[in-house]
Amino acid sequence: MTTNDRTALINDRYELSKRIGRGGMADVFLARDRLLDRQVAIKVLFPEFAVDPNFVERFRREAQAAANLNHPNIVSVFDWGRHAGTYFIAMEYVDGRTLADILRSNSHVTSKQAAEIASEVAAALGFAHEAGLVHRDIKPANILIGQNGQVKVADFGIARAMNAPTESNLTQAGAVMGTATYFSPEQAQGAQPDPRSDLYSLGIVMYEMVAGRPPFGGDNPVSIAYKQVHDQPQPLNRFVIDIPRPYEAIVAKLLAKDPRVRYATATALRDDLRRFRSGEPVMALAAAAGAARASGQQTVVAPTAAAADATVVMGATTGQRPAAAHGDRPTGSSSAAGYYEPGPSRTGWYALAAFFALIALGIGGLLLFNALSGDDEAGSRTLDDYVGQPLAVVTAALDDLDLVYDAQPEDNNTVAENVVHRTDPIAGTVVVEDQKITLFFKPTPELKAVPNVAGQTLEEARRTLGAAGFPLGTESNEEDPDIADGSVIRTDPAADEQVPQNTPINLVISAGPQQLAVPSEVIGMPEPDARNLLGGPPYEFNVTGVAEESETVAEGLVIRTEPAVGQLVERRGDVAIIISEGTAPLPVPDVRGFSEADARNALAGFDVDVVPRDLPAGDGNDGLVVSQSLAPGTEAPEGTSITLEVGAAAAPTTTAAPTTTQAPTTTAAPTTTTAAPTTTIPTTASGP
Repeated sequence: MTTNDRTALINDRYELSKRIGRGGMADVFLARDRLLDRQVAIKVLFPEFAVDPNFVERFRREAQAAANLNHPNIVSVFDWGRHAGTYFIAMEYVDGRTLADILRSNSHVTSKQAAEIASEVAAALGFAHEAGLVHRDIKPANILIGQNGQVKVADFGIARAMNAPTESNLTQAGAVMGTATYFSPEQAQGAQPDPRSDLYSLGIVMYEMVAGRPPFGGDNPVSIAYKQVHDQPQPLNRFVIDIPRPYEAIVAKLLAKDPRVRYATATALRDDLRRFRSGEPVMALAAAAGAARASGQQTVVAPTAAAADATVVMGATTGQRPAAAHGDRPTGSSSAAGYYEPGPSRTGWYALAAFFALIALGIGGLLLFNALSGDDEAGSRTLDDYVGQPLAVVTAALDDLDLVYDAQPEDNNTVAENVVHRTDPIAGTVVVEDQKITLFFKPTPELKAVPNVAGQTLEEARRTLGAAGFPLGTESNEEDPDIADGSVIRTDPAADEQVPQNTPINLVISAGPQQLAVPSEVIGMPEPDARNLLGGPPYEFNVTGVAEESETVAEGLVIRTEPAVGQLVERRGDVAIIISEGTAPLPVPDVRGFSEADARNALAGFDVDVVPRDLPAGDGNDGLVVSQSLAPGTEAPEGTSITLEVGAAAAPTTTAAPTTTQAPTTTAAPTTTTAAPTTTIPTTASGP
């Protein structure tokens, strides 16, 4: 089967049109159901997986699971079967894009938009959960948003019945199925499926929709899974300053490590999202306030920067942090209040500090054991004592350990210039990957040149400036097609400018050339409208037109684009629109001398009009084409009108009748008979 062949058939019923997606184990094609005359999406398992019973079983189970779920927010499955050595699923075609594509194009959406999308996903999950199924792979790539704005959940390939036994035929012992960035802590630990696991994954999607990034990242799935179990996400207000507190509370409740703290059902989540969208108080925020009061806190507010950067102590074997410090909650008490810290009341702070101190005493033995054993599991390590060392020496040591740091000038008369006099966190604390270490040092009074970090990655620039003793200022993004995405364009103050060492250095980071998806609505548009859409904001593409014959698309309309619809193209990049010039012109045959019937057959692709031409009786062209309006040998579009003149001779029997009926002409004999006496009389008279 050739996927580019428009006539390629699946099971003699589904006519493939074009590939519209590609997953981990299957291609997805747009197709036409010839039996029901409708568009469908066909998922075709890769041939290399079709011989693996495990993949085939997953494929079959996806069809079976989704076919039993009839809900407006779930992609419908119509059929499944085997064809040409592989397997296929016929499903509902959603004319739109995945949420992953939208986030790649737009980076993020507003909290209101995110709540609307999440509400529709929650409706789908609630229906599936009531049917006894857990999706287990909720992520932006499996959330489809149609052109009409309807949200649908797809890909039930690893869905699993609640309380089902371990899938011995589908996974190895201890294996975890799903996507590490989005699966829940209990999934990471191989626990039994639970509807609240899907809600945790939806919480990550909600976090990513507004923050523009998921809460946990890493170099490999194992490191991400570790963070899902151990780490608390950074508060959303770190990325979105004006994030509504109710929305942040909902996400915090969803991302609780303990499933019991999350929403009990998807319906409960949807109800809270409805309250948020309508401006009513949400239950998640009320629960967070209750949890705060129960622990001696008086109010609930968004966390401070210091709290978000707090040091966290991680357990070696349990999958939970045994304690936290500097404002972070211990994992064992995860709740919707996990994002929120004490308010203005100092009593709450003191109570919280005392609580952490007690826990710290309880885990001291464990910390000592980890320190002595050199436990570096998942990138955690005990911070060395750098107090009293030159800043350049400390930054070099932290660079070698691949730890993140920030240098902060701070006057201190007890140490020399450019010497570290304290760190946050303090020495002996267990630190983890990507945790920032603040180095406080005595600055030099002399002016120093700002290092030139243009072209460096953000991480490289931070290290360069930190090693020089400059504190970091703000970070802002700017489009620059000449600088790689994520690299520094310039600094403020500028490179080589002489400034005091305690001057914060602001970084301008390249956002690269902005990329936008080619819109699907351009297909079928008249050429001028298509050029206006693609050439105008926000796309500003450089549009070129290419004519192509088409038997199905009317002349002057867009057949397709290159790159294809949905593909990402740099703003102001090149996009070609393929314009239909209608069907190919047909050669005009010479039908002069043909009978009318033969001429019509020869001109089957044209609109034939016949008019008679009078001819004299007996003319040899009677009933034959004597002329045609289109010259033979020329070309004309199919359906062009052509006029034929067909000879019509006069009937001979009608015009000869008067000549044969002139009887007087044949009766001239009496003239001859009367003359005879004249010639015989003289002879008779002269005889005597």
